Amino acid sequence: MKTTIQLGLGQKWTASPTAKQGAGEVREIMTLGAGWVEFRVENQSLALTQASEAAYRAWIRETEAVLTRDAIPAAQLSPGLELGRRIRLLREMAGLSQQQLADKVGISRSAVAFWETGRSGHVGKHLGSLAQVLGVEPEVLLTGMAYKAIQATLTPDENTMLMLYRQLDPLIKLQAQKWIERRVRNRTGEEQDVKPAAQSKRA
Repeated sequence: MKTTIQLGLGQKWTASPTAKQGAGEVREIMTLGAGWVEFRVENQSLALTQASEAAYRAWIRETEAVLTRDAIPAAQLSPGLELGRRIRLLREMAGLSQQQLADKVGISRSAVAFWETGRSGHVGKHLGSLAQVLGVEPEVLLTGMAYKAIQATLTPDENTMLMLYRQLDPLIKLQAQKWIERRVRNRTGEEQDVKPAAQSKRA
C-alpha cells in the first residue's frame, strides 16, 4: 500500500546521493496552494518553481528524497513569520548577507536576524528603505512575490474588512496584521485560563 506523502510549508526534501537525476538536490517548499506547491532549489537559481503536488510527490519517490527539515507548525505561522521569510528570500535573491542588508538600511545585523525569524518589531518604520534596498515595492514584502486568484466565501462583514484592508498603505497593513495577531493570541490565552478554572469547579 502506497503511503501518502504529507507536504508542508517550510519542508526541505533532499534527493538521494545515488539518484539518477538531481542527486543530492535540496528543495524547500516556499508556498502551498490548492493542489500545487512553489519551491526553490538550494545552491541554484533563487527563483521559485511551481509544480503540482502530485508532481512534487513523484519527484520525492523517484529520487528517494528524505525529509531533512519538517514543516513549520501551523501554530507558529504568523504575519511576522511570513514577512520574515520574504525578507530572507529577497535578501538572498539580491545576493546580500544579513550584515550587508543591515548596512544599506542603516540598522544592526541583529535586527535583520530578528525580522527573518518572525520577530518583526519596529520593521514598519524601515519598510520603505528595506523594500528599496531589496528592489521591490513595499507591498511585495507584505503580500508575497505574486498575486494568485483565490476563491473564498466571505460574509458581508468579512468582505467589508477585506475591501478596507486593501485600501490601506503597506505600513498600516502591517500594523493591522500585528494588532489582529495580538488579539487572537490574547483570546487563546483567555480561553486556556478559563478551562482549568471550570475543571476545578467541577472537581
